[in-house]
Amino acid sequence: MDAARISPLTIITKKDSYLNTTRSIRTFNSLYAEVNILPGLRYRFNAGLNFSQSNFNGYNGPLTYFNSATVQSSSNAEISNTEYWDVNLQHLLYFDKTFGKHKLGATALYEYTKNHSLGSRFTITGVPADYIKTGNFSLASGTPVAASDFGNSFSETGLLSYMGRVNYSYNDRYLLTLTLRRDGSSTLSPANRYFNYPAIGAGWNIIEEPFMKNVPAISNLKLRGSWGLSGNRNVGAYSTLGALSAGYYNFGTGTAGQQLAYTVTSLPATNLGWQSTEQIDLGLDFGVLNNRITGSIDYYHQKTKDILLSVPLPASNGASSTLKNLGKTEGKGLETTLTVDIFRNPKGFNWSVDAVYYFNREKITQLTTPTELSNVGAGWFVGQPLSVIYDYKKIGIWQTSDKENGTLAKQTSPVQQPGQIRVEDVNGDGKIDPSDRQILGNFQPKFEAGLTNRFNYKNFDLSIVTFARMGMKVVVPYLTGNAGGGGGFAFFNQSRTNQVKVDYWTETNPTNAFPAPDAGQAVAFFGSTLGYYDGSFIKVRSINLGYTVSGQFLKKVGMNSARLYLNVTNPLILYSPLVRDKLAVDPEGNGYASSTVSAQGRIRQRSSGKLP
Repeated sequence: MDAARISPLTIITKKDSYLNTTRSIRTFNSLYAEVNILPGLRYRFNAGLNFSQSNFNGYNGPLTYFNSATVQSSSNAEISNTEYWDVNLQHLLYFDKTFGKHKLGATALYEYTKNHSLGSRFTITGVPADYIKTGNFSLASGTPVAASDFGNSFSETGLLSYMGRVNYSYNDRYLLTLTLRRDGSSTLSPANRYFNYPAIGAGWNIIEEPFMKNVPAISNLKLRGSWGLSGNRNVGAYSTLGALSAGYYNFGTGTAGQQLAYTVTSLPATNLGWQSTEQIDLGLDFGVLNNRITGSIDYYHQKTKDILLSVPLPASNGASSTLKNLGKTEGKGLETTLTVDIFRNPKGFNWSVDAVYYFNREKITQLTTPTELSNVGAGWFVGQPLSVIYDYKKIGIWQTSDKENGTLAKQTSPVQQPGQIRVEDVNGDGKIDPSDRQILGNFQPKFEAGLTNRFNYKNFDLSIVTFARMGMKVVVPYLTGNAGGGGGFAFFNQSRTNQVKVDYWTETNPTNAFPAPDAGQAVAFFGSTLGYYDGSFIKVRSINLGYTVSGQFLKKVGMNSARLYLNVTNPLILYSPLVRDKLAVDPEGNGYASSTVSAQGRIRQRSSGKLP
């Protein structure tokens, strides 16, 4: 039997027994001033302030629909307040000068940024009357509680920046940019808060060369390249200080008599510094046939080191994790765009196509030392991306024939029955244990592509956007189960409610897709293996049809412009194994899934060391 439930009709019949209101104020402010000091030399000051404050009042009277099953006979109330502000101050100095065919520009920057966040939340039970609601917590029979899970917080972070940049061009043909930036972050260890990162960029407008005048078919041609370092300080406020959690010693009588204690949950990171990425880019922009065909090709190669990662620690350590700069990754990719004007008629029908194609290949090149090849606990493997699926490999379902011919008996551990998940015994020792786990794939697509068709005729316009992401694994969370079967595959421990319709095993349906439904009566081994699927898809993201109202009509009604349009979002799924097998409605929504730890394997989400 389900636990007793309160009728949702109490929302109507007991309107004075509940309260859920939020009042917020938010303001964005910007101020600037600019002064011309000398010809070609000017100073600018920018100031920005964002401020927001929110107040929440919530009350649920006894025996109302919004009360949970554990407090239905009592009232509960909540008050919470949040405050956030950030301030940004910039001092900029610009210099621009032209000497014949030479152009020189320089920029100097000093920037100060500070962020502040404060939150408080209190809950209480036993409010004596509905009309009091959140008006006076002192009248309640319970004791106000400041929840430790969420709502009560404080943090402040700061960033100090210096930057200098020089731009030079000759005859708009040869271009050069030199940049040096220095940042100091409050979130890192005091000895490593500052980081310098230079960059250099160059361009060659080949189309401006005299010899290109004899090639009229080419209307634009530019070669460009760059090298630079970038920094990442993406850790939370006070992360380097470690963390404690409140608890009690295991002696004393009752909560009131127990002695307060604190447990170390993460160790201090006394030498935490910046993560850095070195990147080289090469690009080509082109246009032909009076720019009826235009596009670009970009190749990049980047190397990242000193990655900011939360390293899990063994339980014997006491603390669960610590932050470190460790490891190296490498990434490279290609990005291409192409635009073609198939029909170009300013007074008639026009049709243009935009196409994009890109991919990224990321891998770990070093862990803590050059000789360490894997960290199974963290899910890191040299030569693999930071996010991989590391688990047992499902090869089917144990069949009745496997028991009859003795194949099932050859597996001595764990003891399984027909209808349960069968996984690969990698080392062939007759036992399925952690040594049989393997890398099943990752969340990195082989490529992504898009195609946009644009049509217009007189005042009508139409655009159709198609997008594809191919060749990556995804996780279907509601199909993954743990060793006890709870919280995963819909048939385990949930036979009393409606289920997802799947091809599950029975003696008369000896499928290899899903195991037999057991209603939680038997151990469901290797349930995590049920959730790994090909996430490839091709879909039409949007169709937009519009009509621009003519200017003569608008002038009569006192308007400057108007456009009527109809937009359809995600109208068609052209290809998707997930949708085909009725495991998802929108394959793009699955994306890279979330960080999930199963009893048998580990799926790691992209961390702060992710390459862009």
